[in-house]
Amino acid sequence: MLFDFSNKHLLKLYTEGRSKKYPFMDKALCEKLVERINRIEAAKDIFDLRNPPSMEFEKLAGGLNRFSIRITRKYRLEFEIEFEDEKRTLGRVLIVDVSKHYE
Repeated sequence: MLFDFSNKHLLKLYTEGRSKKYPFMDKALCEKLVERINRIEAAKDIFDLRNPPSMEFEKLAGGLNRFSIRITRKYRLEFEIEFEDEKRTLGRVLIVDVSKHYE
């Protein structure tokens, strides 16, 4: 799936591995972030984001097209999908934020 960033700080994290906006993102966490974004890019449709189950792909409350996948047990990657089909399986992903995942 195609992806883009709505957050320039996340783009910097993705391309350079660091950003002042996300001081908690160490090298290992940045590498995991890049891995998750690469999985989004490799996905053929929304169902590919459900594997592996440990990513815990889920729709977020409060947003029609807002979803998340886990980066680690503590953090998740939030994104929106601009669906391109009626079945809501294909679309363009807009990377929005990294947030704490409360267990």
